[in-house]
Amino acid sequence: MADRVESEGGGRRFDDRDQNTIRVTNISEDTTEADLQDLFQPFGRISRVYLAKDKETLQSRGFAFVSFVHREDAQKAMDRLQGFGYDH
Repeated sequence: MADRVESEGGGRRFDDRDQNTIRVTNISEDTTEADLQDLFQPFGRISRVYLAKDKETLQSRGFAFVSFVHREDAQKAMDRLQGFGYDH
């Protein structure tokens, strides 16, 4: 699932919350927000999970954003899950 995990904010103006958010790409259309919560929760307190979904089919569009309360937790998750294959 988490084939690419990246920090948000690259090259654009952002506030401090963006430093706590990571983008997860190449995820299965069967992935749910609960799956992402379960995968990322061991790294720290999560403030928000946003799974992009098609407005008509409500299926995953293949990417999501996970926001942590603390930037250090987001960094830990990125370090550990970069390139991680996940099959829920």
